[in-house]
Amino acid sequence: MILYEFEIKEILESIGLPVEKSCLLYDPIEGAERCLEDLSPPFIVKAQVRGWGRGKAGLVKTANSIDEALKISREFLSRDFRGEKIRYVMVSEKKAVQREMYLSFMVSSLPPGYLLLASKYGGVDVEDLARRPGGLLRIFIDPFEDLRDYMVRRVASYLELPYNHVADMVYSLWKVFRDYNFTLLEINPLALTDQGILALDRKGIIDDDSLGDKKLAGIAQRYYSELDALGRTAVERGFAAVKLDGNIAVIGNGAGLTMATLDAVNDAGGKPGFFLDLGGGAEMERVKEAVKLVIGQSHIDRVLINILGGITRCDEVARGVVEALRETGNRNVKIVVRLSGFMEEEGRRILLDAGIKPYDSLEDAVVEVVK
Repeated sequence: MILYEFEIKEILESIGLPVEKSCLLYDPIEGAERCLEDLSPPFIVKAQVRGWGRGKAGLVKTANSIDEALKISREFLSRDFRGEKIRYVMVSEKKAVQREMYLSFMVSSLPPGYLLLASKYGGVDVEDLARRPGGLLRIFIDPFEDLRDYMVRRVASYLELPYNHVADMVYSLWKVFRDYNFTLLEINPLALTDQGILALDRKGIIDDDSLGDKKLAGIAQRYYSELDALGRTAVERGFAAVKLDGNIAVIGNGAGLTMATLDAVNDAGGKPGFFLDLGGGAEMERVKEAVKLVIGQSHIDRVLINILGGITRCDEVARGVVEALRETGNRNVKIVVRLSGFMEEEGRRILLDAGIKPYDSLEDAVVEVVK
């Protein structure tokens, strides 16, 4: 789950990391704006969104007075970001920045472990930093060895800052990263100011399985309260579901398979519009609910179901698809099913009896759903 920036700021403040003073506004603003009186202008006004790219969307602006900050905040609260209503705006004191830098921790898959990333340049995407010669320092952290002092010294030397200016920041961020089960914790910019080093802009993703942790109770409650009907259904059913911009939904059993299928659809010229991972061992009822959820989305007119049967039985999947179509009386959404693996022959028979042509290969199924 992507956290709001103010949620990360609150965590950093709780352990004493240096950040700027700020005020959180929400709708209705009337009454909530009193906190601005404790701040000194000029201000940075930032919409709080669960995603990247708000700056490019015009959702970060400078204000020179309280009245201007309130005007911008009301504007932001009336807008959406990628289809989601903006619920919060953070107004912060604008700092005189001498240098902008970059610092982050993230999970590494190959090799498995963690990465500590640092750059002398802040304020741009990490992909851009990586293209600059010497623009990005990468340090691999073995999960069995933990963060070591020599790594922190490398960061300080690379950033051309005294060790004691950097050490507390790096060690504290590492503690937050581990204690709160972040998969990404990014400070950009890490700013050198006349008040020292400040973590001025924060991004982070935590493992969804951590939402039951007591430390995250407030964050989890806020997240669940914001879910729409789709999100609540996905959580209740245990699906991993993500709404996308296209018109073709993909259902698979396993995140890797489902993502690879999305890529195949995209490569064939289709536009993925929904990701749904059934998980392993899905039975008929679970498949039925997944298909009903997907075909109920107004922007979806085609569905590709790609199943590799192992602990998931192909016949259970086929029964779930047939039952979903029977209960909904679906007439407008094209359904393409590819089955391979355990009980695939029985699954194909069930589909054929219901008038649904099963596909053996992913390539053929993708061509059919896209054409």
